[in-house]
Amino acid sequence: MYEALKDQQPAKTPRRLGEALTHAGHLSPLQLQRALDEQRKNGKRLGEIVCQLKFVPEDLIAQSLASIHGLRYVAPSALIIDPDLFLMIPEALARRHLAVPVEAKNKELTVAMVDPLNYESLNDLRFYAGVAVSPVFASRKSILETIDQNYHFDTSSVEEIVQASAKDFGGSSIQVIPDLTESNLIQGETRSLEERSRLAPVIQLANLILGKAIKSRASDIHIEPTRSEFRVRYRIDGLLKEDMHLPKWVQSPLISRIKILATLDISERRLPQDGAVRVAAEGREVDLRVSVLPTIHGEKVVIRILDQSKVMTDIEQVGLREKDIKVVRQMIAKRKGMILVTGPTGSGKTTTLYAMIQELKSVTNNLTTVEDPVEYTIEGINQIQINTDIGLSFSSSLRSILRQDPNIIFVGEIRDQETAEIAFRAAMTGHLVLSTVHTNDATSTISRLIDIGIPRYLVSSCLVGIIAQRLVRKRCVKCQDKPDRAMQTTPSATGDLLSEKGCVACEFTGYMGRIGAFEVLGVSPKIREMIASGASDQEIATTAIATGMTSIEEDALAKAKLGITTLEEVARVIEKDSVFKSSCPQCKHSIRIDFLICPYCGTDSPYVCGGCGKFLQNDWAACPYCRQKVSSAPPSTPL
Repeated sequence: MYEALKDQQPAKTPRRLGEALTHAGHLSPLQLQRALDEQRKNGKRLGEIVCQLKFVPEDLIAQSLASIHGLRYVAPSALIIDPDLFLMIPEALARRHLAVPVEAKNKELTVAMVDPLNYESLNDLRFYAGVAVSPVFASRKSILETIDQNYHFDTSSVEEIVQASAKDFGGSSIQVIPDLTESNLIQGETRSLEERSRLAPVIQLANLILGKAIKSRASDIHIEPTRSEFRVRYRIDGLLKEDMHLPKWVQSPLISRIKILATLDISERRLPQDGAVRVAAEGREVDLRVSVLPTIHGEKVVIRILDQSKVMTDIEQVGLREKDIKVVRQMIAKRKGMILVTGPTGSGKTTTLYAMIQELKSVTNNLTTVEDPVEYTIEGINQIQINTDIGLSFSSSLRSILRQDPNIIFVGEIRDQETAEIAFRAAMTGHLVLSTVHTNDATSTISRLIDIGIPRYLVSSCLVGIIAQRLVRKRCVKCQDKPDRAMQTTPSATGDLLSEKGCVACEFTGYMGRIGAFEVLGVSPKIREMIASGASDQEIATTAIATGMTSIEEDALAKAKLGITTLEEVARVIEKDSVFKSSCPQCKHSIRIDFLICPYCGTDSPYVCGGCGKFLQNDWAACPYCRQKVSSAPPSTPL
């Protein structure tokens, strides 16, 4: 396909175009003299004059120039060029510089140009494409034919989508900013949605998708292909929400556009790829982590949005109770030991750890982190990005960190025995180590560490504390401020009135934002002794609760009783086999919270409606499902 692009050893030729053309027999001495005389009159280039006089065809002039300057010659109009490449150079720019893309390989774009020696044109093309540019010679005629053949396609459907969505979006600007640090964030072009008229519809669509996600507080963007179309979904407050259905033909150009921003190989569609880009939107900097995965219907893209402005600066902001804050601060006041934060993916572990790091950060501490990836950049600490492709793993980084005289070490995740052993040895030898583990609760973390291969004596002697957590959605503040708007009626597509919770601010979900539900286990001498003696998780949990630990389900229920969240949300996030337990307000026996009455004393349950059994909120005077009056509000539990 690209035989014309193969490297060729340029032969020794004259250094002037006229000499080269006469030497090759394309131009007679008399024709050359006439062309030179014409050049003296109008000052045009010799190649242009020779072509106008029809002495030599345009393609032969381009070939001669390529030979003189040691560059390659291509005829782009005769090549089969990947349509996605034309997203890298807009049509207006291609016509201005008489340049078209012909091939992308190893993050380098080959561009056919009439004048590849024009430095300003090359600089402009590099800036817009966002990758290195390798120029080759081509004739003006071939380039214009390529532009006419490839840049004109029907984009009316995409333009309609962009215009319709942009009305709701509000036109907030997005600017891709080059990364000036030594992290893996890539350099990119500078754009804003205010320049819509100068951008192709697909580029506008990509900017629109990113801008809407950032403005709507989404944590992830899912661009998913199907057999006949593809859709865009946003994960907002932990739940995916469908936003757009787009025609199938837009799939490849849109994904290529995202790849271009993240400096990924747009010609590679068979293997997964990962990249990153930093943008400025809504007056703040946002990092985007791009993951591309091939599926049977095409490539799926997931973009993780990491908002630098959302990094917590205070432990008190994450949702911990006052007594738990004291325990956590006692943990991080230790000079050595291991502190673990546990929970499933997306439960806010990194945010909690960063809040702790903010308190630990000082000029007297050497604080180093090793993460995969570095989600948020914090001034004043040393952050290391894992790169397994070059052998920079958690274990190898930890070994090097220990030779850097650290006080505090943050390990992004303990994944294997080797990393766990090095981290615990560091904790044992006088370092404070913070890390994460994937377990369901605090006490099961102990069993997980032992299963990995850490000896019991090491776990019991080094472990300072464990924080288990989940994230629950918070009730919308605006809905709470205006109770009459808690149940809105909005017209459906058929004109019927549908009853929906919430308001315009929370998009009729009734929720806005999330807060943590925590279980903080401080390792006391008694707990330490139980770990060393081989006590079970349940035995350790019972002892911890007896000495003041609050379980995740109790913490979540307390937040529901105070109106911060709802019982439905608690039941959705926390496992049912443990969340449906609380104490009867009358006899204090443990009961399931979905019981209508206490089976021990017969007292009406304060958690559900006595008529229909639906969960109640603490500020409801009547059940909105069956209209029965609420006899008593759920008891409040101070946080």
